[in-house]
Amino acid sequence: MLSEAERFETFSPYIRSVSQCKEILRDLNGTWGLVSAIAEISCPAEAATILPAMEATKKGFADLENKLTSQLVGEEIKKTCLELESKAQVSIDILVRNLYERTADIGFLATNADICNFVQASANGERTNIGSINQLLDEYCAKYTVYDDIIILDTNSRILARLDRSGSTNVQSISDPLIRKTLNSIEDYVETFGKTSLRPDTDRALIYSKRIVDLVDDTVIGVLCLSFRFDNEMEGIFRSLQKKGDKAVMLLLNADSVVIATSDQDHVPIGRVIEAVPEGNTYGMLDFAGREYLSVTHRGRPYQGYAGQEWYGHAMIPLHSAFGFSASDKEINAEILRHGDSLSTELSSLIADAAENINLFLHRVIWNGQVMATNEHGNLLSLKAILKQLRSMGARTAQALADSSSKLHTTMITSELRNAESIARLMIDIMDRNLYERSNDCRWWALTSEIRRIVSEGRLSSEDKAKITEILIYINKLYTVYTRLFIYDIKGNIVAESNLHGDPLDAVGRQVPFSYAQETFSLRSPQEYRVSPFDESWLYGDKPTYIYNAAIRHIDDMNKVVGGIGIVFDSTPEFKHMLEDCLPDKPGSFGLFVERPSGRIIASTEGSNYQNGDVLWIDPEFFELHEGTGKSKIVLYNKKYYAVGCYSSRGYREFKTTGDYHNDVAAFVFIPIGEKSETAGTEQRVAISYPQEPISGDVVDLATFYIGSEVYAFYSADVVEAIEVSMINPLPGTKSYVVGSVLYNSPDGKNEKTPIIVIDGRILTNTPIEPDEPENTAGAIVVVKTETGPIGLLVDGLDAIPSFEKSQVQQVGELLRGDGGYVKSLVNIPESNTTGKMLIVLNQDLILSAVRGR
Repeated sequence: MLSEAERFETFSPYIRSVSQCKEILRDLNGTWGLVSAIAEISCPAEAATILPAMEATKKGFADLENKLTSQLVGEEIKKTCLELESKAQVSIDILVRNLYERTADIGFLATNADICNFVQASANGERTNIGSINQLLDEYCAKYTVYDDIIILDTNSRILARLDRSGSTNVQSISDPLIRKTLNSIEDYVETFGKTSLRPDTDRALIYSKRIVDLVDDTVIGVLCLSFRFDNEMEGIFRSLQKKGDKAVMLLLNADSVVIATSDQDHVPIGRVIEAVPEGNTYGMLDFAGREYLSVTHRGRPYQGYAGQEWYGHAMIPLHSAFGFSASDKEINAEILRHGDSLSTELSSLIADAAENINLFLHRVIWNGQVMATNEHGNLLSLKAILKQLRSMGARTAQALADSSSKLHTTMITSELRNAESIARLMIDIMDRNLYERSNDCRWWALTSEIRRIVSEGRLSSEDKAKITEILIYINKLYTVYTRLFIYDIKGNIVAESNLHGDPLDAVGRQVPFSYAQETFSLRSPQEYRVSPFDESWLYGDKPTYIYNAAIRHIDDMNKVVGGIGIVFDSTPEFKHMLEDCLPDKPGSFGLFVERPSGRIIASTEGSNYQNGDVLWIDPEFFELHEGTGKSKIVLYNKKYYAVGCYSSRGYREFKTTGDYHNDVAAFVFIPIGEKSETAGTEQRVAISYPQEPISGDVVDLATFYIGSEVYAFYSADVVEAIEVSMINPLPGTKSYVVGSVLYNSPDGKNEKTPIIVIDGRILTNTPIEPDEPENTAGAIVVVKTETGPIGLLVDGLDAIPSFEKSQVQQVGELLRGDGGYVKSLVNIPESNTTGKMLIVLNQDLILSAVRGR
């Protein structure tokens, strides 16, 4: 992996936001140096006290710049890698889940009585009904459209029948290691990928095979092969994961890193060797076709114990395209801005706080410099000019850092929003693919010849029911996503069932609801099926689920319905596992499956505080999405902000895409991104327009500051300087308005530290002081002279050092002096933003006396 410095050097040239940030801060850095040089030349003696502070401030901003731009690079990489990871991980995970279903299919089909009898008859030299077996294969593939061929062979490797009848089956023998391996295997299935004589038209045949045994004595009599539509499936997976204008390419790699499937044959062709990212690395750098790529690689996660072959999902994107903005980014950015300062993430807020602290330090330095300039003798216009420029530079630098911090903040949340939508898409895709299999199962099992023959006879003996029950139990053990399978006759009476979990319910002899049965009996062809609403059912312990149904047709007449089959989907754990398998590894995240437009929740994970059956109240936009589309938004839920991703069901293959079945469901994922910032109690400070220099005549300089939202002042000549709040030492047993003391360097230059008392400025407003209130770190201590020595006044913020004509400053009258609290003078401000506003100049001696008198 790259070091942090190498990472920055490699990626920053490609990230526009980082380049913009560096350019702005580089210009500001140059201006800082220019201002320092001018100060040293124009007023070296006067500027000597502020130049060290300027350098410290400049260095602080530079350190923040490095930290911020480095973090911005990291977050941009993370954002891009999240998208690549989604493509790589989702593509391989979906494939693994799909292929798991194939392992059950081959196990069931290889024991199909019609196929076994057909192979046995051929082995015995008897006449076989090839037309009947061809029809059976056609019916199977009409339902399980994931297969492009089904091949039945005898033990001499001779093809007896196959789905793909474009070629001749009259081949005496096919030589292929796959056949011999399968004949010798006692495993539930054999999985083979590559070139095979059974599918000579492709180099990448994926075949599931199992030996066929005699139903009586278990001797091996043949082989069954299911050929999976590998290229077709991968094309569909890649297409579903691509967006318009997507520059990333998705690949499937084998154990030797050879490309066996690609989303763009012209970009990265099949057969090329691609450098995979080593396991444990988040991403990799790849040189391919003369360009540098950012890439990720993921192994498929096992599903139900099935891990599949050693294949890897891989996604890669050229560096020059990796960090661009998409149309969805603009919508996401607007979404973030709508929430403003109420939404914060820990990292970006830390950077923003650090920038604010540096800016407060700089503001205090400038304020002190201006106090010094007003108290010195001689012409200090140059120093004032430098201080004015310094204030402007500080504001510009702080704004540049705030803008960069905002970009970082936006990048971090954009990553979460994109990730949320991607996860929701995976959730609903897995659901659609899973339920596609359920629709296939019920229709195929309804065609089981033994069940059809028994039910066609009308009256069922106990032996008949036992035979059907045996078949159902065998199927249910292979397909464990069902709690029970049941058969009902033309009157709707359940005549046989399996009971996978051995629950106490006995369904035999009970009736399915009349309307429910009639809908099944009215199905016009073996291709049709009926699904119950997601409602509570006594067949599922009075919990809600889907029950898939198909009509059982007469053994001699496919147009005559003689009963039905129902399969009870184990929805509670299955849906929960689908959601949990997709959740990000972030505490507090949760997922939901929700019906639209009602908002009824049909599945949820831990931590959601929702129960199945509750209604999700959320922005109506989520319920107005077109089928097969998604959206992500910031949502406030339980006083926390979440990145919420939603994707609506789009179906899979023929399932829910051909008018066969309508069920509007969406997946939601909630990923926590921050607490709601509480801004209540923040007072809006009064803004005062001070007179503009130069001012003619006699001048009075005031040092202004904030206590609460109001502006107050001392005469600048009485102020020594402002120092930081962290210097306060608490004093036990003092009055509530005495916050402590500070050891202060004597202003006479002897460097002697003198303890001075610090008084809380809220004495002016009669605000009660709570002993456990947090420290006011944004404020300052104004050190001011009194008749008995200096004291400190704790204020909420420093304002400015304005100059006024003496005529504007009015001494308080005798009457006001007696009852006017801590007022020394009043200043008329005719240009103030507040009509009739007067600035209060405080009397520090009265403040000290008041504290002593309490």
